[in-house]
Amino acid sequence: MTVPDPIQLSWPLPGTESALPAAPVILALGTGLLLMLPLSRAARSALSIGVTLLMTVLSALLVWSTGDGTVLSHTMGAWAAPFGIVLVADRLSAWMSLLTSVSLLMTVLYSAAFPDRVREQYHLFALLQLLAAGVQLSFLTGDLFNLFVAFEVMLVASYALTVLGSTREQLREGFRYIVMNLVASALLVATCGMIYGLLGTLNMAHLAQRATELGPSHYVSAFSTLLLIVFASKSAQFPLGFWLPGTYPAVPVAVGAFFGAILTKVGIYALIRTFSTMFTQEPLIAQTTLLILGSATMLFGALGLVSQREWRRILSFAVVTSVGYMAFGLGIGTPEALDATLFYMTVSVLVTSAMFLLAGIAEKATGTSYITVRGMLEHRPLWAAAFMLGALTIAGLPPTGGFIAKFALVQAGFAASSPLTPLIYLGILSALLSSLIILYAMLNIWRGFFWGKAAKDKEVQLRPVSLRQQAPMLLAMFTVAATALAAGPLGGLTSRIAAQLADPQQYISGVLGDRPVQIPPAPTAEDPEAPDHPSSISPARRAPKAEEDHP
Repeated sequence: MTVPDPIQLSWPLPGTESALPAAPVILALGTGLLLMLPLSRAARSALSIGVTLLMTVLSALLVWSTGDGTVLSHTMGAWAAPFGIVLVADRLSAWMSLLTSVSLLMTVLYSAAFPDRVREQYHLFALLQLLAAGVQLSFLTGDLFNLFVAFEVMLVASYALTVLGSTREQLREGFRYIVMNLVASALLVATCGMIYGLLGTLNMAHLAQRATELGPSHYVSAFSTLLLIVFASKSAQFPLGFWLPGTYPAVPVAVGAFFGAILTKVGIYALIRTFSTMFTQEPLIAQTTLLILGSATMLFGALGLVSQREWRRILSFAVVTSVGYMAFGLGIGTPEALDATLFYMTVSVLVTSAMFLLAGIAEKATGTSYITVRGMLEHRPLWAAAFMLGALTIAGLPPTGGFIAKFALVQAGFAASSPLTPLIYLGILSALLSSLIILYAMLNIWRGFFWGKAAKDKEVQLRPVSLRQQAPMLLAMFTVAATALAAGPLGGLTSRIAAQLADPQQYISGVLGDRPVQIPPAPTAEDPEAPDHPSSISPARRAPKAEEDHP
């Protein structure tokens, strides 16, 4: 018995085929499922930390492998793009994968250091890994519908983490978070269907190719605007980000640190991918919208900062403000602004994770979530130094990475030559004013928590926090300091990422190869001579028959 040859695909796989883009996704997903088994707490903690370290190494290898501009792709089941599912790693997605792994590492280290018997009973470590799998897939997928699937994997895990513990505050804020994301997800899948109906594909590289071939189109503009609305809600831009300031303080500290550092950046990444790779024909609509949303979001978040007196509520509004800065950078629309936005995104991920962990150990030590304790500078000078570093970074003051990023954003705004110059100047004014308000809010924390001495009738008995429990926060703060100390190499990396995004053809070639994909019209029964009629398909494109059927 002879085995027939395998079916020959019509399009060859690109020369950059690699299994590396799939590694972080598969590793996180497999670990999440494995952690569902009835293991001891020590085994779950060790497994989660060990796998996250491995994920960080693999993500770093992705960054190194794509550093020369190579676009790695992995076609699932060897079905070549645009027909099969493809995972893609260019400079941007590889860098976001590494930031995700680093933030997850801080999260699991903190979770391992502070036992939470109730939540761990319901698979806290497993849900964190499943959440990371969805995030990694969001950054590494090369297909718009698969991005929707990644969002759902991410959101299902985040829904469980949001209500894990079932406190009244969690259920109230979790309901708002879930409803908002369900509406956004429904709009996303509907938009995917309409885009497929117009362009005949959902592969991101093929969408970029088809949109270029089609040229300026009202339909493409409408669909890209719908995507902008979806991703603006995912990244919590004003007025669609009303759910964030209440949700992130309601979840466990480590979960809130990962949420604040990464989840909003998934929406920002999707906006970058949409308007820098897929739909680049009519940028003014997107830029105008993003400049308006960014300016409003910066001020909304900054004003929310000064209205709060709880650690994590203040930091949640800081997350909202950071989203506004990134939306403003994308709205400027120049390569220099995109470079500055990517630098700022890196700083924001690291400082948000570090400050949430600092808030967590401060709450553990004092037994309260409020900042009105006073006198902690005398008792915890190391925490005070760490807070000052984080506060200056968030406010954007020298000599921190936050200052470098915000200065680059403002400089890119002044240098931009655009018909949207009045909106850009309005955004610059909002950015500067927001920084001043943030500085005032950070000084409020310093004055309320670290400075002075507590009244004798309000002295707090500090609970011990071991060095092992402080280590994740200190490690996170070290990465924040590194954004300033290594600003040159980091700025060079973000510049190369922005340069690659400015040339979408690199992404298209890495996924589809050098030969453009051409999908002929559907065959008809009345026209057997049509090029795509089954009787006219060349033998090389047919599946070979083992033998003819007998009558």
